[in-house]
Amino acid sequence: MIKNIVEIQEKIEEGTLQEYTTTNLELKKSWSQAVGKKISAFANNILESPIWLCIGIDDNGNISGHNESWAKNTEETISQHLNQYLDPQITCSSITCHSNESGWFITVLYENPGAVVYWNNKAYKGIGTTTQEMNPAEIMKLTVALPGLTDYSAQKYVDSLDKNSIVKFGDIIRGRKTDSPIINFQSLDPDNILTRLGIKDTRTSHVLFGSVQYRVVFYDKSGNPVKNETRNGLFGMLDESFIIEIQSWSKSQLNTNTNPYPEKAIKEAIANAVAHAAYVEKSGDIIIELFTDKMCISNLCMAESVYFANKWFSRGHNTINRTLMEILRIGGFVDELGRGKNLIFAESLRHGKRPPEVLIDKVGRYDRWRLNLYGGAKNRIQLRLLNRLRQLYSDEQKVLIANALVLWNGSSVSDFKPYVDGDSSGLFAEVIADINGPIFYNRKKDSFYLQRWVRVLLGEGKDSKQLTPSEEASLQAFTKKFTTDYHDRYITPKQLRELAGMGNTSAEQVLSSKLLKKWSDSGVVKKERRGLYRFPEPKKEKPSVNLKEVIKQILVKP
Repeated sequence: MIKNIVEIQEKIEEGTLQEYTTTNLELKKSWSQAVGKKISAFANNILESPIWLCIGIDDNGNISGHNESWAKNTEETISQHLNQYLDPQITCSSITCHSNESGWFITVLYENPGAVVYWNNKAYKGIGTTTQEMNPAEIMKLTVALPGLTDYSAQKYVDSLDKNSIVKFGDIIRGRKTDSPIINFQSLDPDNILTRLGIKDTRTSHVLFGSVQYRVVFYDKSGNPVKNETRNGLFGMLDESFIIEIQSWSKSQLNTNTNPYPEKAIKEAIANAVAHAAYVEKSGDIIIELFTDKMCISNLCMAESVYFANKWFSRGHNTINRTLMEILRIGGFVDELGRGKNLIFAESLRHGKRPPEVLIDKVGRYDRWRLNLYGGAKNRIQLRLLNRLRQLYSDEQKVLIANALVLWNGSSVSDFKPYVDGDSSGLFAEVIADINGPIFYNRKKDSFYLQRWVRVLLGEGKDSKQLTPSEEASLQAFTKKFTTDYHDRYITPKQLRELAGMGNTSAEQVLSSKLLKKWSDSGVVKKERRGLYRFPEPKKEKPSVNLKEVIKQILVKP
């Protein structure tokens, strides 16, 4: 077993560094993201000792002959991948570069932190020389077997539990479409269900089915609290009957028969509160407040959670209640792929609601995470904007990012860049740079402006609007200068719409064509052919003649 880097260097010099001679060593000639699966598999198999991954050394223990530049660049790439894909990040304790006469190599030192180790949201296991993804049953078995040093929900705790809720939870899991043997609960009593799940006498059972409390506060139309109820067992928050209760209360306040909230958004928002609450303080202190057209879900959270606030387009997460999260995943209460935040945001926009928002309040040792989810009637203009953006972009994620930029109008780009990371960063950059998109980005001022068609749609609820005389004069001057500089003075209706910040609807096509015809009739432009116009060439001014100078030149001639 390798104990330190000195031992690795000595074995390299001796020519005895081999994978098969030690249990905690992995050699790789080069690095790729897929190597991270090996990190997950080794960490999930070797639970009690550090593990060494050496990059730049082949399977026979020979250094591959890379130079220092390769080592520095590869070290940076490995660090980026570990930050992005390794969970928990504390699994890796160091990345260092080393060299000898044969070249450079990199060592990655890591060990199991007392929890299942994931790579890119998946846990792996080693089967001989191959790596395989672990199934939910294997993940749960390993989660329970590990000490859970950073997992409060895995700790032992004996509590009086609600048997009916346990049976109902077992029915939900049994109804899930999965081949995992963990869901075969037919004829099991409540205690055996918890045993099969691996959470009997743990804080996870205490949170879901025991004495952990949450509050539900109902407000009337004037904003006055009319009911304040304390309930036991957070499974009650996840139950379908509670979702119906929320919708019914808001429908009665709004006098409508339509559900005020997108159901998927409610479920994901509540499940996130259950999964991520800081139960070490006041049992998480989860409160659900129901207003006329808004619900607020709040819970105590760790200070690190502030990083994830309003990151609607990020899959980043930091689960402190790992066992509880696994149970919620098995039951289908939280998104399997880490898209929960995006789902809440997307469902709100798709249903014509105001975008959700997260506020963080300081509460003693811990912070309070406060998610506002908006209901009420659908905003028809908002839905119309969403449809217009879908005509621009085929990628739904791009549509949502563009819509968010419109809704965040008034902020600088640097203000909301922290809300976007990971896979969405590229899409965000594409929308920002798109001259046909809903915004115009001024890089120098770090600000953006809504295109005219967006302003007209939001302000008038229409696809197009006649230009005012001043708008037309400004557009004419700008178009003339732009086409003179870049298009040899030629202009088409499509180019005019782009320069005017118009969209491409039939109404805007008619408006741009009529505008160019008007300019043609008045002599501002000349029609070359159908759909093509040109500004006239600027007249050359005749040079002024100084008569006295001319006479003087004639008189002085010999």
